[in-house]
Amino acid sequence: MQGFETYKSRRGVALVLVIFAIAFGSVLAVGMLAESATDLQILRNHTSGLRALYAADAGVSGALAALRTNYLAFGTVVGTVSLPDGTSAAYSAAISNANPIVTITSTGTLDGFTRKVQVKAVVAGSPTVPLPPYPVRVISWQEVVGP
Repeated sequence: MQGFETYKSRRGVALVLVIFAIAFGSVLAVGMLAESATDLQILRNHTSGLRALYAADAGVSGALAALRTNYLAFGTVVGTVSLPDGTSAAYSAAISNANPIVTITSTGTLDGFTRKVQVKAVVAGSPTVPLPPYPVRVISWQEVVGP
């Protein structure tokens, strides 16, 4: 009879070990799924931030186009950029014209993300170039971090 009781107690230990192994595997699987979901959210945020930066860059291009038409242009250029996935991002570019050096501050927004770019350019206008398109030379281009 003593051998039979030893067998029953080992069987109970095996059951407990299997339950712990299943619980550990479940915790590990849930952790991996949570990690994967976090990685996807980080990727979405990064992509939206880059798209907002591209929209800000499109605002700079719009402002430079306005300066090529009128070397004394100032004010704000606003618009949207259509993205390949069918969404659109908005931009707003402020032109501060202290002829010949022009400062363009462009802000792009998409999905709650905002990116800002500041560009300094030189515009050649009358009397050196009497008619449009006026040549525009970009001196500096930088992303503005912070407010």
